[in-house]
Amino acid sequence: MTTPHPEVKMPGRKPKPPITINRGREQIRRLTALRTERRDARQYAQQWYAALHTWDVHHPDVLPNISYAPFRDQGAFDPLTMGDGGPPRKSYLRTPAGEISEAEVGRLITDMTTSRVPETVQLGRMLDRLRRHDHGCMQSLLRGGSWSSNREGAVRYAVAVLTLAVRVGDVQAERPLKHVQAELAGLPVVVSV
Repeated sequence: MTTPHPEVKMPGRKPKPPITINRGREQIRRLTALRTERRDARQYAQQWYAALHTWDVHHPDVLPNISYAPFRDQGAFDPLTMGDGGPPRKSYLRTPAGEISEAEVGRLITDMTTSRVPETVQLGRMLDRLRRHDHGCMQSLLRGGSWSSNREGAVRYAVAVLTLAVRVGDVQAERPLKHVQAELAGLPVVVSV
């Protein structure tokens, strides 16, 4: 084996600086921050999953507009219907991002299931099963602080619920979605024969 001439620089990586106390602390801080972000992403995905799994709907109390015309001095009294036959009451789904129109969430899930992109269709079907309380859904994405024993299924559901969260307009879901997508991409591919 020949060694290069000392004046000729070898292509490749730059040599790493020597490990110092400051460099070690910086590396530990980065690794700890990354671990904390991943944990927070898992917990935020679990919050969205639980909200869609329970499908907790809230109907705000809206007092009907009552016409006081029947109560005039003439003594004529027409029975009030108290809102019968009026527009349907709007319902809101309770989510980590606040209350969102149930109709809007349902429309987004339906749009995802009818998309032309196969990955989006798969996510939409998962959300539809979750919305309909299908028995094929997981009870929780987490076991303790980590993913449940079905890690791949948990990560896939996390991608689905966080994708919906981003489409609904939850800005806080964008970063956790990137972490969960990166984790899904890093999972080993199982090929069945």
